[in-house]
Amino acid sequence: RPFGGMTTEYGKGKAAQRTCAAADRTGHAILHTLYQQSLKHKVQFFIEYFAIDLLMEDGECRGVVAWNLDDGSLHCFRAHNVVLATGGYGRAYFSATSAHTCTGDGGGMAIRAGLPLQDMEFVQFHPTGIYSAGCLITEGAR
Repeated sequence: RPFGGMTTEYGKGKAAQRTCAAADRTGHAILHTLYQQSLKHKVQFFIEYFAIDLLMEDGECRGVVAWNLDDGSLHCFRAHNVVLATGGYGRAYFSATSAHTCTGDGGGMAIRAGLPLQDMEFVQFHPTGIYSAGCLITEGAR
């Protein structure tokens, strides 16, 4: 395709649809679906736990060490697979639009475990914010 873009057959064929939306409630729809599926599969949640390190054995990640914020105890969660979904590191910048919890802890765990990080230069900043007020303007204003 001229000027790039994803196609269904490596440069040939129609454009590949790479996104989906549920009107202006996409985030809500995703969260609702994930929560319903977690109930269906009887997922156990550990609320108020903070992951602090990865458990490594023979160069492979086998779980997570987490701090229970309620009572201060440490817990080891053993696993066959670990997915890091820690929210990024936007708060490493003086001014950022990411949540205050996006402090780079997931990347820190990976580095301490000797795991590589990739594409760390790609940080998303919300394009419509009020700098001095520290708040965002709705995307509908664009």
